[in-house]
Amino acid sequence: MYFELAMVVWILLLLLFIIFWIVQEGSRWQKHPVLGGFARFIQASAGRGFAVFLLLTLGLIPSTLGLMAGFWADAYFAGEGYATVANTVPIVNTLLIMFLFLAAMVPVMWGSFRTWRQAVRSAAEVRVRTTGEM
Repeated sequence: MYFELAMVVWILLLLLFIIFWIVQEGSRWQKHPVLGGFARFIQASAGRGFAVFLLLTLGLIPSTLGLMAGFWADAYFAGEGYATVANTVPIVNTLLIMFLFLAAMVPVMWGSFRTWRQAVRSAAEVRVRTTGEM
């Protein structure tokens, strides 16, 4: 039961990340009947896009730990005791899957960070040109 509850959160985070990744660029998504809200939200500013990807990427780590804790809790409450908790195969598989997804999520997050950084630099450069500040 606890494993399944943690799995819902984990899958929800992954689905949200994939949805935001799909709609992050391209104005055609803003008129989509289902994904339009996601597209308008993430395309509002580069900083918002980076914040969304950062939170979803960092949220994957505690949700994966929740998966492992849910597996252990289910095994313990099922009466299997320490023998199942000592089995590390499901834990190693869960961590490997987390690293696999992080390997895909971190470059997307880093790309949105670079976009945000360039937007801030460009805005500062325009401000310096127009006001003459240094």
